[in-house]
Amino acid sequence: MDFVLLFSVILAAVVGANILARHVSFIPVPFFLIAIGLVLSLLPVYRNFQLDPSTFTLGIIAPLLFNEAQNSSRGWIGRSITNILSMAVGLVLVTVLVVGTGLHALYVLLPLSLCYALLAIVSPTDASAVNSIFEANPIAEEQAETLKNESLFNDAAGIVIFDMALGAYISGSFSLNHALGLFLWEFLGGLLFGALIGAVIVSIRLALIRYNDDTPLIMVLISLMTPFLVYLLAEELALSGILAVVAAGLVQGSERDKLRLTSSRMQMVTSNVWEIISGALTGTVFVLLGLSLPEVTQALHISDKSNLTVLVLIGIGIVVYLAKGLLRLLWTRFLIKRHKRSEHIWRDSLIMALSGANGTITLSLAFSIPNTVHGQPFALRGTMIFLAAVVILVSLIMPTIFVPLILPSEQDTQPRYQWVRRMIQTAIRDLAGEKDHPAEAQIVIESLQQQLVLDATPNRRLQRQLISESHQVELQAVHQMFLDGQITADEEMYYGRFLQFNNFTADEKIWKNVWLRIRFSLHMGTQYKDLSRAQEAFLTAPIALEEVYWREQFEEHDEDILPIEQVGFDAVMAFLKTKQGNAVETNLVRRFYRTRHRRIHAKDVDSDIVYQMFMRAFHAEYELIQEAISSGQIEQDLAQKLQRRISIDEMTYLENVDAYNG
Repeated sequence: MDFVLLFSVILAAVVGANILARHVSFIPVPFFLIAIGLVLSLLPVYRNFQLDPSTFTLGIIAPLLFNEAQNSSRGWIGRSITNILSMAVGLVLVTVLVVGTGLHALYVLLPLSLCYALLAIVSPTDASAVNSIFEANPIAEEQAETLKNESLFNDAAGIVIFDMALGAYISGSFSLNHALGLFLWEFLGGLLFGALIGAVIVSIRLALIRYNDDTPLIMVLISLMTPFLVYLLAEELALSGILAVVAAGLVQGSERDKLRLTSSRMQMVTSNVWEIISGALTGTVFVLLGLSLPEVTQALHISDKSNLTVLVLIGIGIVVYLAKGLLRLLWTRFLIKRHKRSEHIWRDSLIMALSGANGTITLSLAFSIPNTVHGQPFALRGTMIFLAAVVILVSLIMPTIFVPLILPSEQDTQPRYQWVRRMIQTAIRDLAGEKDHPAEAQIVIESLQQQLVLDATPNRRLQRQLISESHQVELQAVHQMFLDGQITADEEMYYGRFLQFNNFTADEKIWKNVWLRIRFSLHMGTQYKDLSRAQEAFLTAPIALEEVYWREQFEEHDEDILPIEQVGFDAVMAFLKTKQGNAVETNLVRRFYRTRHRRIHAKDVDSDIVYQMFMRAFHAEYELIQEAISSGQIEQDLAQKLQRRISIDEMTYLENVDAYNG
């Protein structure tokens, strides 16, 4: 129960941090997540929170790396395998030896073997941390792919070197042959084992597809179980579970190349599920980092040999970060082969050096340092954990500050949302001229206009003001009808009450919605002497029922609401034409009145025609994108994003087709 509560709180923190990051965009999401985790650690229930490294690696790191691997480009990895191995193995090993030796010279209290162990912890980059930096500071594709693929493989190198260095410290001896054999067994063995198990699982999935057993439930669950199964089996064989998961993910990604357009729904559902899970787990990583920071401080104070001040240790941690960053800069400048020529090689190398961030997997390795050695408390454990935490935080802060300053400011030559608006407006114009089926076309137009509204943030105060002004315009138009002798005083009074309720509904307050439901259900139950009609009225949205209610009210008095509503509607539409400066709010209000107008006139719509109108709208959008890419106005990347949006809109309509037929 405690674990379920903790996980629920963490997910709530992830949601809150992402909301904050949308409104304070200059601060990356990880910092909000870490801050919320730190606040949670102050609560009594989480005050003594401890990160279990084995559980963390299995439950969070394994599925995250599996998803990263299955979404990686096998072609890119094949072309860049020398760069990936150079940074994932060579750079890690050189960093451990060079910076570890320098750290021992700077901080002689820390034995050389433990200096190597510490550098093995902080040298590998973390996939989650690297991706979070990309979101805030987009960099060139070649750099991003190299960093992402490096982070898939360097964890295993760091873990193996860490185990060897820690073992040498505990045993007091070191065997190069044994260390090399252990490295090859864990590294290469993990890759081969993961690829083998991944291939078996892919074969099973393909067999299920051939026999039409590829329901999303079956296929998604198999996909979700794969990283846990592969990791546990690899660890049982003393192989690198992390690398085994990465290899299985790469093999899993090849399945989509074979399927292509077959089992499309299964592929889409699987992709969406993994996207959500990956986002939640990535956020969880940083919340756990914030939760663990108090334990870092506590572990430092427990160390009876920690005779250095906290400020001095922070300084040492910063020096370690700068030293490994300098080595990383030189490595990416001179030892990385570039597929694309660049006029800014040093700048690109500096960006790659800064973007090699550490994350919670680094901290989890630090926490895996034993509490005791030879039956005695391990005095330097707290110092090592604290130094690792300093390197993590500095590695997250530095790119956030400096990468935006280094990168040139580029104008967005392909404004995506401008093309989205053009796309939707093109579909609206195509349907606006429909003469044979105006009611069905209007339903589709209203849906498209709602998309325009959702792509912007309406000002609710301005929207309410427009509704109030529209209400007054309609009242004046109806009063003029009374003055001209077109309606009676009773008709004006009843229509005024209708407008009062209509304005009440437009406010969209929950308590008003409940009150109207009660009012309409009592009316229907009393009028028809039928409890089921009353229940149906209560369960029906007031905005869909009030037109029926008032039409029946007028009919009871031998009066007709339709001509009056037509005059009021025309007056409001003319008024809203003068408010184009507030396009978002005006479209919302216009849509509300058009929906009311269509419903109160009870125009039956043909569902087949509505379907045809939607297909016509989507076709118009597709044609615009095709013409734009053919003429060179947009590039393929933007065209794919726009086409994906149209495809999602089509699927959403097909999943909710009944909602558009009434």
